[in-house]
Amino acid sequence: MLVVAGAFIVAGIAKGAIGIGLPPIAIGLMTLALPLGDALAIMTIPTLATNVFQAFYGGHFLTLLRRFGTMAAAAVIGVIAVAVTVGKLGAPSTAGWLGAVLVLYALIALFAWRPVMPRAGEPWINPLIGLASGAVAGVTGMAAVPFLPYMQSLQISKNELIQGLGILFLFIISALALALVQQNIFDTANTIGGVAAIVPTFAGVWIGQKVRHAASPETFRKIFLYGMLALGLHMARGLL
Repeated sequence: MLVVAGAFIVAGIAKGAIGIGLPPIAIGLMTLALPLGDALAIMTIPTLATNVFQAFYGGHFLTLLRRFGTMAAAAVIGVIAVAVTVGKLGAPSTAGWLGAVLVLYALIALFAWRPVMPRAGEPWINPLIGLASGAVAGVTGMAAVPFLPYMQSLQISKNELIQGLGILFLFIISALALALVQQNIFDTANTIGGVAAIVPTFAGVWIGQKVRHAASPETFRKIFLYGMLALGLHMARGLL
């Protein structure tokens, strides 16, 4: 119980500060004491709860839903199609290669190249990014590539970025939850654990939000990219 509570406090801080990192951080820490299946199930409920909050907090929900709705819908299709076809979530080696991609992107964006996606290209790129992200999540159980680097390249404010990520994560995690149900991973114990984990998760999110609101746009960009770098390194452990 202490490991689970600590995992969600730490993961919640990352979630509140940069809008990402809750599932892989929480799962990585929980697997010190729990099987992977239970960690995935426990992670689902607080992740859904925080993404509902993140998606609606900020006052731009409908605007951002119109902007990223096709990406979200395509991601759900990708998750369900691949999860049903492959039949098993959470391949460690695949997640490790995704982590390596995130590390490479974060390092390039931090120290050299700063990609910017023009707004005019979004209508046709968004569904492609969503479908690819959903397919990757359906294999690995984690949503990260390619939509995290893509979202960071958009011309969007830090608060709109966080809210937009919340909307996308809400759709993707909901689809992953359905896949977990279909694969009979939930039981009474890990469901109760997931509900109990909501409290430490939101405590961490509150702390993380204080950090985000105090940061300038450029500082936030660096925090976001360093967070992506840390997330990638964490995921890349599966390659070792």
